[in-house]
Parts: sequence; C-alpha cells; structure tokens
Amino acid sequence: MAAAFARTTWAQPVPQAVDVASESPSGDASVPTCLDQSITDALGHRLKRRGVQKREFLKQGKAEILAHGGLFASDLLSSSYIAGGAAAIFFTEDLGIEIDVDVTPIALKLDEPVADFFGDDRFETSLGLLGTASVLWAPIHAKLKSGDHIVHADVLFSAGAGKLFHDSAQGIAASGGLAIELLFTSWLTFRIDARDVIVIQEAVAETRVGHNIALTGGLGLWFPTGL
Repeated sequence: MAAAFARTTWAQPVPQAVDVASESPSGDASVPTCLDQSITDALGHRLKRRGVQKREFLKQGKAEILAHGGLFASDLLSSSYIAGGAAAIFFTEDLGIEIDVDVTPIALKLDEPVADFFGDDRFETSLGLLGTASVLWAPIHAKLKSGDHIVHADVLFSAGAGKLFHDSAQGIAASGGLAIELLFTSWLTFRIDARDVIVIQEAVAETRVGHNIALTGGLGLWFPTGL
C-alpha cells in the first residue's frame, strides 16, 4: 500500500505558474495602456494645443498712415510739444521703411530774462520742421492681456537720418528709437514711439551735439498696396 501511494503522488502534475502580467483584471489578454482611449477622447474636447500660432494682423505688403503728437525734450534748448505724421510701408512682416515729418517750437526760455534786461532778443523763437527717413525692424510680436481680451502688439526698432530745418541746427540729423504698436483691428493701430534725434545745434554762442528725445503717441491706418 505504501508503494502504491508513493507512485500515485509522484504521478500528479506540477502546478504551472500563472503569468499575471499577461492578463488584465477584466479578463483581456493585453495590459491596458497608460492613457485609456476614452479618457483621451474626453479630454481632447477641452484641451487646446499650445505652441506657435498664426498672427491675426499681417503687415507684409501694407502701408500705414500715422498721425501722432507728444513731447520734444531738447538737450540744448527748451522742451516743447511735437506734432506731425508719418507714412510707412512694410515689405515683409519684420522690415519696412518710414518717412516722418513733424513740427516743434524751437525756443530758449533761459534767454528771456537776458532779453528783457538788454531789450533785444538774442535767440528768436520759431517753429522747426523735422523730417526723417527710417528703416523699421519688428522682430518681436507680443500679446497683452486686458481683462478677458488679448491685444496683439509689435515691438519695432527704428534707425534713420534726416534734417531739422531751423537756424539753430547744422548738418544732418540722425535718429533711432523704439516703438510699441498695439494692433486693435486689421486696419487700425495705436503706436507709442520714443526716438533720439541727434543734431548739431547752436544757441547763445554755444555749439554742440544735442540729443533731442521725442516721445509721441498716435493712431495708424493701414491699407493694402498689392506688393
């Protein structure tokens, strides 16, 4: 009997190990993926892809007519207002040229007490005409959030030359500056501009290179040119 019991025990099959990784709790043969397709579909309706987006305002092939005004802070003479306009055209989204014409009073308020004492004006106050031609470069496009609205904007750099038509100015004037243009619609913008106009000026027997800061703001109208 002992021999028969030993033979029966030896003949029983060895239990096989179960591969837990090959079966899922639901009985499927494959392991579920990290992102269930149903969850992905549900989130896909609410999530938006981030990244580089198309610009809503395109400048290439368009011309801008700008009317502006502001402050003209002179280095050698007295500060006063400046007003005028500009016309620009953009050949690409980043590169354009601009013609700017402004008027500003050229005055020296420090000369007034001397003129009252001696009875004659040594510096005559009059309007000066400033004309410049500049290259515009707009390498930066930004978005500004105002409440629930997002306003697109361009940051522009300008460099050019021209002339200040006044008896106190000599030679050619150089200009350079920075501007921020807010793009409200496809045809209307608002620009804030800061420029440094460098010109040789003479006042009360003193001649030197003067830095004149022009701070202006104005509205621009855009038109297609077909370029």
